Amino acid sequence: MLFGPAIALLHSVPRAPRTPGAALTASILGLADVSYRSVLYDFSQPDQLEEWERIDDVIMGGVSSSRLVVDGSSALFEGRLRSDGGGFCGQRMRLLAEPLDLSAADGVFVDCEALSVGAEPSKRVWKMAIRTKQDRGEVVYQAAFKPPTGGRATVNLPFDAFRLVRGPRLVPGVPPLSAAQTNETYQISLVVSKFEVSETGAALPGFEEGLFAMRLHELGTFSTRPPPFSRSMPRALSEREQAKAAPPLLRLLRPLLGLVFGEPTRRRRAATRLLEARGSSRLQRARLGWAWRVAAGGPLVAARKTAALGLKDAGGFALSLPVRLLFKLIVWSSKMVKTIIRALTLLAEERKEGGPAANAASA
Repeated sequence: MLFGPAIALLHSVPRAPRTPGAALTASILGLADVSYRSVLYDFSQPDQLEEWERIDDVIMGGVSSSRLVVDGSSALFEGRLRSDGGGFCGQRMRLLAEPLDLSAADGVFVDCEALSVGAEPSKRVWKMAIRTKQDRGEVVYQAAFKPPTGGRATVNLPFDAFRLVRGPRLVPGVPPLSAAQTNETYQISLVVSKFEVSETGAALPGFEEGLFAMRLHELGTFSTRPPPFSRSMPRALSEREQAKAAPPLLRLLRPLLGLVFGEPTRRRRAATRLLEARGSSRLQRARLGWAWRVAAGGPLVAARKTAALGLKDAGGFALSLPVRLLFKLIVWSSKMVKTIIRALTLLAEERKEGGPAANAASA
């Protein structure tokens, strides 16, 4: 299993019955009574989980892991948060072939329950994100929320609770998300993180890494008035369609990028950094890796995997060398341009301070 025996225990956590008093109603959020809800995803339907994908911190060199799995009549968003190199896990809708119009609603809701697994849920930051651009650009709005504990409940997030972000940082001076801006929604995400939604992107005080789990029942929209039309979910793009929609240059470089920056490679590098920080030598790391591979498949399998990893690392280094040299050239050129601009600026200031005498002397 992806997370080991500890995660398997999550499936034995008993479900709490849903009671009328368990819901986090709109009155808590300062809204009028929520009378109408439209379900976009019913997590009791296993086929709907196929329309979601994980987005963990491995994209930036981290080692956190998560998954979304069926658990009876609900789904579990579960995993392990680690601070090294990142500090977040997420699950998001696959990009939609056509935009979803949510502008008739007042906000989004999630029917969920944070489970007592690992650290307390309050020791992490739970967020929902809405993307309003198909090409996965930076038009992403986020809102933090506190998932209920001790029982199933509904959390309502009005659209104006969502703020524009760049990575973990809130973009200052930008108005909150409006209902009109959700008329072309391509993606909704659920994230658990160590980063608060703030202009600094600072870590949550008292953040604790480790296992986490949240049970999901439904996700959708809410409104104080009846929707003017029935909403159907557009088709999600397949992995092949998403890859085909990427820019031509990215499609061309994808094999190289996968070899040099793929998730297995990033995880190995992160593990190496962690072991180095603990004082292990290169030889000790090699022995540890060999022992793991032998335990998994025997000496012959270990020898084959070790040789394959060596060839992969050598090939990746050779293929990435031109990119590394180009990057260094760009950095060096940028520094030179800044140095020349600084020198010309100082020369202009000296001539300006010297006045007519300096100009005559230079003539």
